[in-house]
Amino acid sequence: MKNFNNKVIAVTGAGSGIGRALVIGLRAAGARVAASDIVEANLQSLREYGGESELLLSKLDVSDNAAMKAWAKAVKSHFGVVDGIINNAGVALSCHAAEQPREQMEWLFGVNYWGVINGVEAFLPELLDRPEACVVNISSLFGLLSVPSQSSYNAAKFAVRGYSESLRQDLRDTAVKVVTVHPGGIKTNIANNGRHLNSITGNAADVAKTADIFNSIAATTPEKAAAVIIRGMCKSKVRVLIGSDARLLDIIQRLFPASYDRLLVPLMNVGTRLVLKRI
Repeated sequence: MKNFNNKVIAVTGAGSGIGRALVIGLRAAGARVAASDIVEANLQSLREYGGESELLLSKLDVSDNAAMKAWAKAVKSHFGVVDGIINNAGVALSCHAAEQPREQMEWLFGVNYWGVINGVEAFLPELLDRPEACVVNISSLFGLLSVPSQSSYNAAKFAVRGYSESLRQDLRDTAVKVVTVHPGGIKTNIANNGRHLNSITGNAADVAKTADIFNSIAATTPEKAAAVIIRGMCKSKVRVLIGSDARLLDIIQRLFPASYDRLLVPLMNVGTRLVLKRI
């Protein structure tokens, strides 16, 4: 996608964090934006970034396939065309696999995996009719490597990665480009709003501190993350890593695919203890 002037881009999870920063960045780049979020109140602060002809705000549960399809139709009806979808909505869950309630895992997969599939299926028919178009699926650093207490999150983000890479190959001979994004630690509310049944360190006493730990080590702002994603869309990059942590840990995983966890977990435990002393 060479530029965003007058392009129509749909963004899920747009009420806060990376999603909100994406809306603001895309509007600054000249795009018209359809922004959705499950918390309608979170969308209200975006009203200053455009009138109805430039910005459509919608409440949406991405795990609801029928609602996603209805939203896609509403976006097409409102703007006349759609040039891109950024499947950004996501939730967090920390729990040891052996203790994880099935309904919690299904809740996370409904948003983090099926939300992506729903977005692609709803918007792809329109995107295929455009001279150039883009699908952006937000995976994670945890879609490249796994850590304790994140089996559901890891599984969903690995699934998004696999789906996106296959989708890119299926669409190779079309005008639709597929960008897979792997953010490292971003200063958003995902940890604060997540469900933490066990801590990432395995220490039950740390469970209440999980969000504080994440927020203390998250190094990248949502605005920086959004800028990297938007540049990646312009360059049609197939894979976008965000943050020095993501780039470093990606290298470690590549170099030590069978033993990276033996290197990372002790470092995580040390880092967590240091953070706990500060909070």
